[in-house]
Formats: sequence, C-alpha cells, structure tokens
Amino acid sequence: MPYRDTEDELGRAARVQRGAQGWLRAIFLDDWSLKLLALAITLGLWFGVTGQRTPATIRLSNVQLNFRLPNAVEISNEPPDKVDVILTGSKESLDRLNSRNLIAFVDASGYQQGMHTIRLMRDTVTMDLPEGVRMDAVDPNSVALRLEPREEREVPVEVEFIGKLPDGYELRRATPTPTQVKVRGPASRVKTVSRAVTEKISLDGLTSSTNIAQAALSLSDDHVTVSDPVVSVFLEIGEQRIEKSFSGIAVSESNGAAVRPQTATVTLYGERSVIEKLRAEDLSIILSVADDGSIAQRLVLPQGAEGRVELRNTKPSGFTIIK
Repeated sequence: MPYRDTEDELGRAARVQRGAQGWLRAIFLDDWSLKLLALAITLGLWFGVTGQRTPATIRLSNVQLNFRLPNAVEISNEPPDKVDVILTGSKESLDRLNSRNLIAFVDASGYQQGMHTIRLMRDTVTMDLPEGVRMDAVDPNSVALRLEPREEREVPVEVEFIGKLPDGYELRRATPTPTQVKVRGPASRVKTVSRAVTEKISLDGLTSSTNIAQAALSLSDDHVTVSDPVVSVFLEIGEQRIEKSFSGIAVSESNGAAVRPQTATVTLYGERSVIEKLRAEDLSIILSVADDGSIAQRLVLPQGAEGRVELRNTKPSGFTIIK
C-alpha cells in the first residue's frame, strides 16, 4: 500500500506538471499571431493616449488683438490688429484651438493720454484658453499706442452716384435723411473728417422719383466712426428740363392802363415736353402796382403748363404804367 500511494502521488504530480505546461503553451504559443496583433493594438492605443497628454508647443498666427482703454480715450495711431501667440499644453487641447476664435486682450486702461510702448506678455495680455493651456509669448512682443481724448462732432452727408439716367431724364435733387450725422474718434483724426459719404447709388434705368431706404455711410478715416451707419436718400427724378427764350410776348396792366413797352422777351425753364409745346402767342405778362408802389410781373401760361414752367428772365426788366 505504501508503494501504491507513492506511485499515485507521482502520477498526480506528473499530471499537474503536464497541465501547467499545457496552460503556459496555450497562453504563449497557441494563436500567437492573434496575440501579437492584440499586443500591438494595445501598445498603439497606450502610446496614442500618453502622446495626447504629453505637453506640446504650437504657434498660432493672426490672432485678433484688442485693447482695453480708459474711458473717453481713443487710439490715434496704427498698432497691429493681429499677432502670433505661442501656446503650450496637451496636444489634444491644442489641436482644438483655432486662431479665428481667439482674442488677445491688452489692458491699457491704466495709461494716460500720450505715446506709450506696451510690452505684450503674460502680465499684460489675457486670452480665453482651455484649462491646462498657457500662453508663453506674443509676437511682436510690444506695441506703440498713441492715446488721445475722444471727440464728437457733426458732419454733412454727401450722396454719391454711379451710372446715369436714361436719355431725357434728370436728377433734380438728392436728399439724405438725416442730412448730418455725428462722428466720433481720436480728436486729431475727427478734425480731418469733413463729410460722411454714402455708398454709390446706381442711377441706371431710373425714370421716376424713388427712395433708397438704406444707404451705408463711410468715412475717409477708419479710426473715426459714424453714429448712424445708414441713411435714407430720396431721389427726385423727372423729365429733363430745358431753357428757351420767347420774344414778342404781350404786356398789359391788370386794370387796363397803358404800359410801355407793350412787348417783352422772356426766358422760360421747364420740362422739355412742356417748353417745346409753348408758343409766344400763348404767353402774356400782366403788370400790377404793389402797395409799396413797385410794379410786379406775372407770367400767364396756357392750361397744363402752370406749375411746370419757371420764368428765368424778362427783357426789358422794367416797365412803365401810364395812368
């Protein structure tokens, strides 16, 4: 019996050893190509994750630069409006950044009027950056600012045009509303702005009066802003007007008194179609004595021409009433 027990124990030990060897073989040798692939994928993911967390440095170009200024103060020179910034942080965070969505703010609120050179560094520049990302440097690393008091004044609005009206039509007047606007900016620059100009309004094809509801305004200096960026413009358009003289026009006194001379030459101004239909025999001048003793003239026009014709000149300019 003791001999059998020993034999059984040796058999069990051999079986355990063979089982362990089989288990180790299954781990390390069976399907070894799949296991190598899984190991490579695991290592790749590990390196990818740790690589995203490793600090990196990038340079972003054309980041907008804005200035915080004291109250009632403006910048009158031409500092840069964009800068390059050097940022450090995780690659994952840096990859999400875009220069178009970033603004670098420079705190110049503590400066007085005059010329200043401001260093661009962490103490003077702030940016809204993701957690864990810091700004290391700004290029350029300094800017020159000329600070001046803000000034306001009114300037007239001037209407500009492009194109031309069809033949036979004319632009009689262009009226902007409002006729004047307030402009604001650095004092030295506001003084040089004499007018606010509308965008070019096209006249092509217009044959009647029209209203431009919104015409944008612009100024000669980008440092100066206008209070009302748009105005409305009324265009009075009508038939082209001409001037024409008529001689032998009968002159009479309103109460039938004799006058001298009895005929005159008049120069009339009005729409072409109306003026060209008039004849000298259709016209007359009526004289009357005013309360102060002066002689007043009134041009008599045929029906349909009243209000559409203007008397520009009469020869002779004076008449005598014989009582």
